[in-house]
Formats: sequence, C-alpha cells, structure tokens
Amino acid sequence: MKRLHLFEWEDFSWYPKAVREGQTDFLRFLIEFFVVYKPIMPILALAIQKAGSKRLVDFCSGGGGAVLALWKYFQSVQEFRFRAVLSDLYPNYATFRHLSEITKGDITFLEQSVDASNPEDMPTDFKGFYTFFNSFHHFEPQKARSILQNTVEKGAPIGIFEPMEKSLWQIIANSLVLIILPFVVMPFLKPFSFQKLFFTYILPLIPFCLWWDGMVSVLRLYSPKMMLDMAEQIDNQHYTWQAGTASHFFGKVTYLIGIPKITTDYAHATQTAG
Repeated sequence: MKRLHLFEWEDFSWYPKAVREGQTDFLRFLIEFFVVYKPIMPILALAIQKAGSKRLVDFCSGGGGAVLALWKYFQSVQEFRFRAVLSDLYPNYATFRHLSEITKGDITFLEQSVDASNPEDMPTDFKGFYTFFNSFHHFEPQKARSILQNTVEKGAPIGIFEPMEKSLWQIIANSLVLIILPFVVMPFLKPFSFQKLFFTYILPLIPFCLWWDGMVSVLRLYSPKMMLDMAEQIDNQHYTWQAGTASHFFGKVTYLIGIPKITTDYAHATQTAG
C-alpha cells in the first residue's frame, strides 16, 4: 500500500484544545485497555539495556499512554527504576500532571512546546533514549529524515513504535474501534472534563476526528523497510538499526530501533567481562 500523506486534524495549530485533549486521552485509554505495546516491551527493554540509557525522552507524547504502559511494565519486571520525560508540540498539561502524580514523579514533562523535527527547539540537556510512540507517521519524509539525522548527530539511541500496520484490515479495525468506543468510555476518562463530553455527545467532533485521523494514520504509516532504508542511508556505520513488526490484539506494532555502536560494543564487552 502506497504511503499517502493526507492531513490529520491533530496536526493543525488552530485545532480546539478540548477536542485535541479528548482525542489524546482516549488514545491513552486505548493503549492501556488493549495493551497494544506489550509485544515490543521486552524488545525495548533490551534496547535500553544495550544503550545504557535508563531515561526515556518521549516526543509527541499526546496522552502519554505508551509511556505509562511502559512504566507499569517495568514496575512489574523490576529490572530498573523507570524514568521518562514527556514532550509535545501541543502539550496536554492536565494529563501530563496526572501521569506525574500517579507515577510519583517517575514520569515528568516539559512545560514548553517541543517540535521534534527542529533541533533548535530541543533543550540542550535533553539526553536519554529517544522514543516516538504513534507519532512518526505525522512527519513527511523530509522531516522524518531530519529527526533521524538529528538523533544520530546527538549520538542518542532511538525507538520508533507505531501500534498499527499498513493494511486494509487495520483501517477497518481502527474505524470500528474509534467510532464506537469513544461514546462508551468518554465519561470515565481521567482527567475528567465536561468539554470532552460536549464534543462527544452534543457536537461529536471527538469521535469523528478520531475516526478520520485513525484512518489517515494507516495511510501515512512508514513500513519497517521504509524506516530502515531511511535510517541506514543516514548512518549505517556508527549505528545498529533494527526494524520489524510485533503482533497485538487487533494488528501489529511497526517499529524501528537505532543504537549507537559504541554503546552496543561497550555493553557487550561489559557483559562478557562480567
């Protein structure tokens, strides 16, 4: 299926804040309820250990559902204390504060807006394992390459994860879930907001925009091969790249992971010596 870069409502700066946050909060629920990132958690945990960076720097965090799911995973396996910082071009502050409270500060966030494709927009001390969950498809090829290039120049490990695959089945599954479930769960999503209820039941912009963006997300998706080719064209000497898919309840997670070889070699040498 050819990649089509159609528009998503969430990309527009003028998009109503209440509708945007209703979407991101619902997607957080969806990620938690269906545990869509569960298949890649051991893969990411291994990558974090190999990279030697135990702090996640998450871009385009939205409702923070993926990072919260990872925090719960690491709490259960108790491999190491999980820490992460959330960031977004349009930060959902109410939700970020909520996640920081329930994780007792293990998940924090940046107050300012961060454009992941603009290196000048990133704080100089923004160090850690870079992650993009359900967001890399938002970037056109030129900006997607820029993100990878910026990451390589900073020498940071990176993980890109999309909770879907490019297929007709995925479009159908997304449509069914995103049309029906918002009407069922919206009153129970935290943090609670009457505006979210208004834009769900009175003027149903949230369900409609969720459906549209969910359908377009599949069409915008980069395949594992596309991401791997893009990454290796930027740097295949100093980085080890891995791309693939992992199945979940109603689809597949598409992913790309890049680790600087110097950290990979160091981790291997350390394990061998131990």
